[in-house]
Amino acid sequence: MTCRSDTIRPERPEDYEAVLRLTYEAFLTLDYPGRRRMDEHYFYSLLQNSLFVIPELSFVAELNGEIAGHIIYTRSLVRRPDGSALDAVTFGPLSVLPKYHRQGIGRALVRHSMALAKEMGFGAVLITGVPEYYPKLGFRRGRELGLTMPDGSAPDTLMAYELIPGFLRGGGVFEMPAPEIDIAENDDEGYAAFHRQFMARYFPGQVVLRPLFDCDVALMERWLYADHVRPWFEHPENWLRELAGRREEFRFITHLIAEVDGMPVGFCQYYDCYAAWAYEDWNIEIETPGEIFSMDYLIGEAENLRRGFGRAMVLQMLKRLRALGAKRVIVQPDQANAASQQLLEACGFIRQNCAYGDDIMVKELLSAV
Repeated sequence: MTCRSDTIRPERPEDYEAVLRLTYEAFLTLDYPGRRRMDEHYFYSLLQNSLFVIPELSFVAELNGEIAGHIIYTRSLVRRPDGSALDAVTFGPLSVLPKYHRQGIGRALVRHSMALAKEMGFGAVLITGVPEYYPKLGFRRGRELGLTMPDGSAPDTLMAYELIPGFLRGGGVFEMPAPEIDIAENDDEGYAAFHRQFMARYFPGQVVLRPLFDCDVALMERWLYADHVRPWFEHPENWLRELAGRREEFRFITHLIAEVDGMPVGFCQYYDCYAAWAYEDWNIEIETPGEIFSMDYLIGEAENLRRGFGRAMVLQMLKRLRALGAKRVIVQPDQANAASQQLLEACGFIRQNCAYGDDIMVKELLSAV
């Protein structure tokens, strides 16, 4: 498949800031079970001084005069049953700007770099990645080749591509000796300091929405029981149950954390009313999916009230819903919550008594926010 890029070229030192921001934006919406946080940009920053990076295999893809994609490789190995080791390579992060997704950029970067890895004499590429994507590029499940992780597991995410046929025959344990991997995953203080500096530099004062991760649940519990939140979010235990089931029973809801300068300031969510109808106390059934949505939001700390964060969250959710093709957003704020009603009115919501219920506020998405 041809990549719609002007060129794929070696990464240069002056590309660092563009690639750092690209890496953050590329993974901004990614969520999966066990994902603790967005640390890919932290990992990329750590790799700048790593002895395990293979500079000859770091490439960027340019499109429309900007860096649209990036790939970087580190050395890895397969520990054989007899204790010997096979040298291999591993790429990641593989990053593509969201606006250029599904244009073949990631595929082209993988194929271009793996062809060079083969020329350099490497026998195999091993990765942990999205199990639905990489088999399309010729990767096989690691367990098909007798490969396991160090803990003995062989998850679908473990995949391999033999650059030399038969190179991995006999299997073994996939190991990644680069210490930066462990640092990126486990150095919580280092990550927090880096992320705050990153956000303050590249998104100063902006409200940025990211997925709600497992580590955010404890924070949400504290917020839901806060004095300024609890009157409007009754039965916090039900909200916590929903968060616990967000990848199963409540997977139709998009749960988000709002950050400012790298610090969480609020929570918001939106959902298709067609999927949520069984959970809502409305007087009419929603008949068509993908047209009518609803949303909720809260500010976590009382000190962050009246700073414009709530309005920014609502406007960003409206932008996302318009991109999804939504036609209407309906909300039902508590009648006693004058501040929320005023905020929603400022975002273009109009109060209506309609078939959806009494005291509903509606935003039509046929015009600009």
